[in-house]
Amino acid sequence: MAESITVIIDHLSGSRRGQRQELAADKRVRFGRHPDCEVSFDAHRDIDASSRHAELRPGVDGWVLVDLGSSNGTFVDGHRVTETAVAKAASVTVEFGAGGPRVRLFVGDEAEAAALPPPELAEPPRRRSWLLAAIGAGVVLAGLLIWRLVVA
Repeated sequence: MAESITVIIDHLSGSRRGQRQELAADKRVRFGRHPDCEVSFDAHRDIDASSRHAELRPGVDGWVLVDLGSSNGTFVDGHRVTETAVAKAASVTVEFGAGGPRVRLFVGDEAEAAALPPPELAEPPRRRSWLLAAIGAGVVLAGLLIWRLVVA
């Protein structure tokens, strides 16, 4: 009986943070914002990822992660790549555009997957509302203008 190999995608950051996907390792796995991708990111919130960003391809000697000419690049363990081998039973962190969604990518059998430590999720970004910042700046400027008129 042949061993069953699975691709495991743990979403570390981005709109799917905390989710896990398990996919067949004998077919290509596409990453991007396009809904046809097996690993699809949010089209409105994960804008650093391209529509069709990268894909994991099975081959005779293992798997290869290939950037598909994305606008913002593909980073594996912090290094920008156009193509890189993905070893069985070794997890890598993939970032789709600098600051874009990050995943832990793992290819292995059931026993190897069971030995994976829990994923280290990135803290969700603290989003400061640009509207509140603009209002605050306006209040400060109005106060300075009034002070200037009163003092002058």
